[in-house]
Amino acid sequence: MNTRQNLESAVEINYEAFLNPEQLKAVREGDGPCLVLAGAGSGKTRVLIYRTMYLLEQGIPPSRICLLTFTNKAAREMLRRIEKYLGKVPETLVAGTFHHVANVFLRKYSHYASLSPNYVIIDREDSLSIIREVSKKILPDKEIAPEVIQEILGLSANTSETIKDLIMTRYPHFSNIIARLETIHDAYEKRKRELGVVDYDDLLSFWLKILTMQEPGEKISRRFLYILVDEYQDTNRIQALILYQLARINRNIMVVGDDAQSIYSFRGATVQNILDFPKIYPDAKLFYLQTNYRSTPEILSLANSVISHNRYQFPKVLKSVKESGVKPVVIECDDKHSECVFVVNRVKELLKKVRPSDIGILFRSRYQSAEIEIELNKLNIPYVVRGGLRFFEMAHIKDIIAFFRVYQNPKDELSWVRVLNLTRGVGKSSRDKIIAFVRGKSNIDEIINSDGIKLISTAEKGWENLKNLLKNMREAKQVPEQIGIIVNNFYKDYLESHYLDWEQRLADIESLREISSTWNNVEEFISQTSLQEHFRGEIKDTKDVLILSTIHQAKGLEWKIVFIIGVSAFHFPHTLSSNDYAGIEEERRIFYVGITRAKEDLYITYHMSDPRNFSYRKSIFIQEIPGHLIEFWKFD
Repeated sequence: MNTRQNLESAVEINYEAFLNPEQLKAVREGDGPCLVLAGAGSGKTRVLIYRTMYLLEQGIPPSRICLLTFTNKAAREMLRRIEKYLGKVPETLVAGTFHHVANVFLRKYSHYASLSPNYVIIDREDSLSIIREVSKKILPDKEIAPEVIQEILGLSANTSETIKDLIMTRYPHFSNIIARLETIHDAYEKRKRELGVVDYDDLLSFWLKILTMQEPGEKISRRFLYILVDEYQDTNRIQALILYQLARINRNIMVVGDDAQSIYSFRGATVQNILDFPKIYPDAKLFYLQTNYRSTPEILSLANSVISHNRYQFPKVLKSVKESGVKPVVIECDDKHSECVFVVNRVKELLKKVRPSDIGILFRSRYQSAEIEIELNKLNIPYVVRGGLRFFEMAHIKDIIAFFRVYQNPKDELSWVRVLNLTRGVGKSSRDKIIAFVRGKSNIDEIINSDGIKLISTAEKGWENLKNLLKNMREAKQVPEQIGIIVNNFYKDYLESHYLDWEQRLADIESLREISSTWNNVEEFISQTSLQEHFRGEIKDTKDVLILSTIHQAKGLEWKIVFIIGVSAFHFPHTLSSNDYAGIEEERRIFYVGITRAKEDLYITYHMSDPRNFSYRKSIFIQEIPGHLIEFWKFD
């Protein structure tokens, strides 16, 4: 074994020069079960990299080290930095995402899972095709979209919950089709085996199955002397079970994470994995990384105060290495519009001193950015939405606008196609007949009051429902009321059957409804929304633009200046979590993650009036902040 020689030929590692005392302790004393509680901006990745190098330096064969990450990007970065010191990455080092490493071992031990070693891994689109195929006969009325079935099956696999339990706890509106969903699941599994394919969820499920078998499980577990895991707070149930099996013989497992940044329960992650680590391993060592290299002392004082209100956590206090700066500012605004005006005008002033890419505008939910985007467009301030589409590019927003476009201009065939594709019972053939029929009509009244299309019964029913909807829109006159008619009489049912996050999408539409009240009529509504779509093509260079992002998408990023907007009651914490203590704690962790993205300057805004609610006030999270930690401004 020439690991030592490789290290000697590379750069000599002076651990004391590269690591602070907290990090150094974890790197040198990380034998046995170890939980490294790495606060925001404390250099957790550095610990994993140097721990790997330290083990190699001690003569541990690379093949006996397993380094597990959550994303391919994180894996590449770790391996790049290891290569920087060693000259090359040891070929036998087992490193990568959970799914990558699962695939490596599943190929070798596939016969234990009754799989061919040359199985094919299918992507989400291929998986969806199989689900469509097997669900046609079981759910002929299409009460639930295949995309939603796919998400439910995936969540069931990753949380180790039965479909019944998952539906009853998270999606009770599907409780009437539980038995049929279970039948679809069985048919889907059978069809994959017939085709000799596995999906991404299967990689983990089959790997766990192999690990729990005596012969292959013991062999794999014995192989790894050391297991290192990144972002442990984001693991789901099946990943935690895999890690337990991997470490059961040598018990040298180091997991690195921060319970205060566990914010992905909607994906199946559970904070209990990290909270329960000392219970699973009563002899576990706990290492705390509390030195923060990102934020000023004032920002960290606020972050520490906010997260201290969570009951279920490992208490820690982040300490800054930076010089003192300005206090975070909390700004009270009269309403959502004035809040947006404040933020955008403040951004405009800041851009005289900093680059656009130095500023991040963060929010709890996607709908909260809609008016901000409109105000930024008015001032021609370039921006991008991280990890997603701009508000007026989102499918459900474009769907609502399509109804108005056909109502206003019956000759808009593209919008007719969009609306008819949403209409239950209307297939391609019927859709083409309807479009041919409306092509010769000059106004919406001719369409609403006419008959004369021969359609099959299901399409006829759908077409009549659509005509009635357009008739109700004509009688309503005002745009906000018309949006309500579209949602309540048509679109809500569509969302419930096609998206697991239908409530979030409804909130987006409600935000559109609020914005529409500022426009005088349908013509202005259509022209203004079209104008917002126009702006998407104006940005040529996205390297130096303002970033808008949900806090979930912003995790792992940082900006000199951060705005957290909409920290108002009924918005943040999210209403779905308001009666759930665990949910409130996760919402507080989301707020904490937002705060700790800021390096030098932080603005937190809220509005006091909101047409969606009868009671208006600041969020409980702002109420919890001691006055001496912030500046308070009021914007009229």
